[in-house]
Amino acid sequence: MGTPTDAHGMNRSCSSLLIVGVAAIALSFSISAVAAEQTLAPLLSQADALTRAGHHEEAIPLLQRAVVVMRSQYGVFDLRQQDALKALADSLVAVGRVPEAQDQMIYRAHVAEKTYGEGSPKVIPALCDLGDFFSKVGKAPEARMTYNVALNIVGTTDSLNDPIIVEPLRGIARTYMRMMSYPETWMMPVWMRGRATREGEDALKRALRILDADPSAATPQTRIETLLQLGDWYQIRKSPREALPYYQRAWQLIRATPSLSNSVSTALNVPLRVYYPTPVIVANIPAHKDAHSHYVQLELTVAADGSVSDARVVGHDTRDQYARDVLEAVRNSRFRPKFVDGQPVAAPGITYREVFLTAE
Repeated sequence: MGTPTDAHGMNRSCSSLLIVGVAAIALSFSISAVAAEQTLAPLLSQADALTRAGHHEEAIPLLQRAVVVMRSQYGVFDLRQQDALKALADSLVAVGRVPEAQDQMIYRAHVAEKTYGEGSPKVIPALCDLGDFFSKVGKAPEARMTYNVALNIVGTTDSLNDPIIVEPLRGIARTYMRMMSYPETWMMPVWMRGRATREGEDALKRALRILDADPSAATPQTRIETLLQLGDWYQIRKSPREALPYYQRAWQLIRATPSLSNSVSTALNVPLRVYYPTPVIVANIPAHKDAHSHYVQLELTVAADGSVSDARVVGHDTRDQYARDVLEAVRNSRFRPKFVDGQPVAAPGITYREVFLTAE
């Protein structure tokens, strides 16, 4: 979907070549079912350990081999490869091999389409994962198009209240939230941005209305994450009063819900940055291998309203101007505040370290 050419936003000719190539690899690697199972478990386990430790270069060949084994044994469009494909794409992104990662994620969506049919709602989760990928690597237009493809599967009328559209709606909002920190990715005139941000806000509110209408239609974790996202949306817009009720509802649900993921159960325990007007020196990553790593370290207080105060540079190994640029960006950042007993509180003594590359 990086170069959209049809209703599904995917370059069919490139995808066909990818599929042919994958089939050729899989057919050249035939092993028995027993051998496949014996091979896959250690491959995936070792790859998982390496990625958790941040050793993505070492994990990539293991994940590639695991995918080949699964395709050889189960078929090139078997769903059992989906987790490995996503893990492989994540590791490829981590080492800067974004085009290869994109191929894996597009193929992953094709696997779902081949299994369920292009118009099946069961394809939506894979499309949302693809949209998340595009958003993560800064391809906002492709991300929005992918989420809209997912919405079009079940319809786009405002009266539609199917819980399956909650994730595409939240995905659309995430693209706008990310673009606010990276304004160069908007790729639209300034006069259109107000309308675009309203689209993101409307999508989030619609998602929450669907969840509130039928609490049993989704997990409590999905409701909490949607409430937090709406709170974050208003924090980004510098409207802490509008954000507060959503954070408080999330706090109440977190306290009342057992067995949440760690990231959700602790979501309001410490401040979380939700908006950062990224300095040019940080956003512009040098393409060549001779780039040098630098840092700027700061201390700051996150106020109860999510704003930043008392920010100061405590150390850096770069130009003073770059340090000042990072300091100014941090001062203008917005955080999801820390909550105690259902109320936001100030959090002093927060340390922040910005690491970036330069061509110097």
